[in-house]
Amino acid sequence: MSLKYIAAGTLIVLIAAQACTGYRDLKNEIEAYRPPSYSPAQTLPGADPAKPLADNGFMAAKKRMVEAQSRWEKALTSPDEKTLFFRPDLKILEPLRPAGDDDSAATAALQAGFSPETLEALTLLRNPGIEAATNRFQGTVEKFSQVANLDEILRQYTAFTEGLMTGIGPMKGRDPVEMKFPFPGVMSLKGEIAGQEARAAWEGLEMARREAITAARKAYWNLVFVRRALKIEADTVELFRRLESVANTRYEGGKTSFQDVIKVRIEREILVEELITLREKQRNIKSKVRELVNLPPGSKVGSPVKHRPSTNVPPLASLYPLAHERRQELRRMRAKVGKMERMIEMAETMVLPPYTLNLSLYDDEAVNQVGSVAMKETFPAVTTASRGAGLPKMPWYGTNDAFLRETRQKLKALKAELVQIEAATQTLVRNSWFDLDRAKREEALYRQTVVQLSQAALEVSTRGYETGKVTFADVIASYNTWLRANLTLERKKSDLGVARAELERVLGTSL
Repeated sequence: MSLKYIAAGTLIVLIAAQACTGYRDLKNEIEAYRPPSYSPAQTLPGADPAKPLADNGFMAAKKRMVEAQSRWEKALTSPDEKTLFFRPDLKILEPLRPAGDDDSAATAALQAGFSPETLEALTLLRNPGIEAATNRFQGTVEKFSQVANLDEILRQYTAFTEGLMTGIGPMKGRDPVEMKFPFPGVMSLKGEIAGQEARAAWEGLEMARREAITAARKAYWNLVFVRRALKIEADTVELFRRLESVANTRYEGGKTSFQDVIKVRIEREILVEELITLREKQRNIKSKVRELVNLPPGSKVGSPVKHRPSTNVPPLASLYPLAHERRQELRRMRAKVGKMERMIEMAETMVLPPYTLNLSLYDDEAVNQVGSVAMKETFPAVTTASRGAGLPKMPWYGTNDAFLRETRQKLKALKAELVQIEAATQTLVRNSWFDLDRAKREEALYRQTVVQLSQAALEVSTRGYETGKVTFADVIASYNTWLRANLTLERKKSDLGVARAELERVLGTSL
C-alpha cells in the first residue's frame, strides 16, 4: 500500500515538474516571439538584417509615414509653387507680418494710397477663413500619427497573443491578428489614404486662400471705381450748376422758358442723390475690406492708390490645360478618388483572400505544436479564404460583399462627378475669358473714342446754347452723354481688374 502512495506522489511530482517546464517554455516563447513579415528584409528600403523581418517591415512603413507627415507639415512654410494659387511678393509681405495680429498696424497699412498688393498680403495674414482652413489641414495631417499608433498597438497585441495556448475551447486566442489586419501592406495603404486626405485638405486650404484673395481684388477694383465715380459726378454737379446759372440768365432776359431752368435743377438734384448713393456704396465696400482682413467695425479704411489693371488677355487655348491642371476643385476631387480607390484596395486586402493558396504560409509556432501533443496542423491542410475567428470559410468570400459594392458605386459616382467638373471648368474658363476680353475692348473703345467725342459735343452744345443756336434739350443730352461716357470708362477700367481676378479664380492660379 505504501508503494502505491509512493508511486502516486512520484507521478504528481513529475507532472508538476513538466507543468513548470511547459510554463517556462511558454514564457520564453512569448518573449522571443516576433510577428511574421510578408516581404524579405533585403527588399525593404532601409531594412536592418540584424532585426526580425516583422520589425523591419513595420518600421520601414512607419518611417515612410513619418516622412510624409513631415512633408505636409513643411508645406505651410515651404510650399510647392505648383500647388499655390497666389504667392505675394516677400518685399511687401515681410514688412506687413507684424500686422498679422496687430489691428492698429493693419489699419495703418490701409490708409490713403494703399495698393492691391498690400490688401492681398493683409488678407493672407489675417483672413479668418484662411486660418480656419489652415487648422483643418493641420488636423488632417495628424491622421498619419494615428495610423502608425493603431498599427503599433495591433503589432504588440499580435506579439503577446500569437504564442498562447489555451488548451481548451475553440482556441479563439490563436487567431493570427496579421491575417485580419495584415501589415505592413495595409499599414502602407492607410498611410496613402491619409496622404490623399491631406492632399484634399490642402486643396481646400488653397480654395479658401483663392476665394479670399479674389474677393479682396474685386473689392479693391470696385473701390477704385466708386472713388472715381464720385469725382466725376461731383464735377458734373458743378457743370449743371453753371448751366442752371446760364438758364436763369436767359430766362430773365426772356430768351428761354422757365421749363429749361426746372429741367436743369431736376438733373442736378438727381446727381446729388446719386452722390449720396455712391458714398454709401463706398462704405459698403470698405466694410467688405474690413471683413476680409478681420478689422473691427470702426477701423478706418483709406482710399486705394490710382492703379490701372493689366490689359493683357492671354490666348484662350492656353487656359484650358492650365485650368485642368491647377484648378483646386479638380485636384481635390482627384484626391478623393485616389482615397476611395485605396480604401477599396484595403478592404479587399482585409476581406478577400490573397492571390495565393497559402499552402506554405505558417505562423511562428512552438516546438510542441508537432508530435503527439500537437494542438493543430503545422502547415495548412486545406485552402481557406480566411483564418480569422468567426469569418466564413467559403473560397473568394467577399467578392460581392455589400460594403465593397457600395464603395465601388461611390467611386464610380466620384469619377463621374470629376468628369462633370472638368466639363464645367471648360465653360467657366470660356465665360471668364470672354468677360475679360469684352472689358478690354470696351475700355479701349470708351477711352479712345466715346469720351473724346462726348467731350467735344458738350463743349459745342454749351457754347451754342449761350448764343441761342442750340436747344436746351440738346444741351441736357450732351451733358448726360458726357457723364455716362466717363462713368462707363471708369467702370470698364475696374472691370478689367474684376474680370482678371475672376479668370484667375476659375483657373486656380494667378496669371
